Amino acid sequence: MNIGRFAFEQLLLSPVEAPDVPVVQSILDHAAYYHTTIVQYSPAGMAQRCFDAPPPEVKNSRVFKRFLLVQDQTRNNMPVAAVDLFVGYPNYKIASIAMCVVREDCQRKGIGTRLLTGALPAFLREFHPAVETISVSLTDNNVPALRCLLKCAYSRTDRWEKLDIKGRPIIALTYRRNISDILDK
Repeated sequence: MNIGRFAFEQLLLSPVEAPDVPVVQSILDHAAYYHTTIVQYSPAGMAQRCFDAPPPEVKNSRVFKRFLLVQDQTRNNMPVAAVDLFVGYPNYKIASIAMCVVREDCQRKGIGTRLLTGALPAFLREFHPAVETISVSLTDNNVPALRCLLKCAYSRTDRWEKLDIKGRPIIALTYRRNISDILDK
């Protein structure tokens, strides 16, 4: 299924195409806190790796990879965020955010909130109406993302996973929110 540009609440979501990879890389390069504190490695080449990565396989189901560039129409369509999303993972009713990075100079301006409680749920309802839930896993040291998720009324689940990042154990916690709770108010 091909998707086009999708506008909602002054945010424009569009599929990342090959010419957009440098723009996404610029967003990642302008998110130093995420790379130095959270994942502790350079973002060099990360946009290309996300662009090239295949969706995970799920038995008896199809997973759609949606690598999206987010532009803010209130900022002259400035690219402000990138979202790597797997629709239908781990099952057809869930869309899992693998990565959501907002440029540091655009953080704390409501972009993440508008994305998580408006544009992304509306996008999913439009293009993937079977999806009921958005799922986000984040490391326990990602305090800015945690604050944003809690502000957006995402609930912590009992799902967690132990990761090893450069020899340092990190816990990834999963948060979820039903799309209907967001859009059907």
